[in-house]
Amino acid sequence: MRKLFGTITVLVAMILGFTACESSFNYSKLLDKEDELIQAYMNRNDYVVLNQFPSDSVFAANEFYKTSEGLYFQLIDKGLGDTALAFDRLVLRYKKSTLDYDAVVEDYWTTLDRPYPNEVIYGSLSGSCTGWYYAIHMMKRTDSHARFIVPSKLGFSTDQNSVTPYLYEMKIKILPR
Repeated sequence: MRKLFGTITVLVAMILGFTACESSFNYSKLLDKEDELIQAYMNRNDYVVLNQFPSDSVFAANEFYKTSEGLYFQLIDKGLGDTALAFDRLVLRYKKSTLDYDAVVEDYWTTLDRPYPNEVIYGSLSGSCTGWYYAIHMMKRTDSHARFIVPSKLGFSTDQNSVTPYLYEMKIKILPR
């Protein structure tokens, strides 16, 4: 009986091990496909990837800076005034779209009742994701306007689970203290 139990335990462990390896292999393939999708989008739009953030914060229309974390970032307008400080309340508007040819777009740019429909606390991930945090950190000022690609590992949990990168266009406004 012990021998049978030992054999069954070994077989179950082997099956679980193979399943875990296969799952990790599939995730690795999905990450590769995500990278291919991002590169295809960049190539299709003739974007150039910079290895350094421009010292004057001025980007050409076809330039994106790739951070060490994997975020692709383009500052469209530097904005005005002081830089955001930790725990400042920011309101933002944005458009989110997929990177494929037939992009699916979600538009949170404006609503009828509020010109800035979303609010976040600078320095907090509540209501945002890691990719937004990195982008807002580079945007810094009221009326700053940027475009950025958030790979799934920096996105919301649903993006991470589906291994889906998104393109965002965002404008922020710092609320008075």
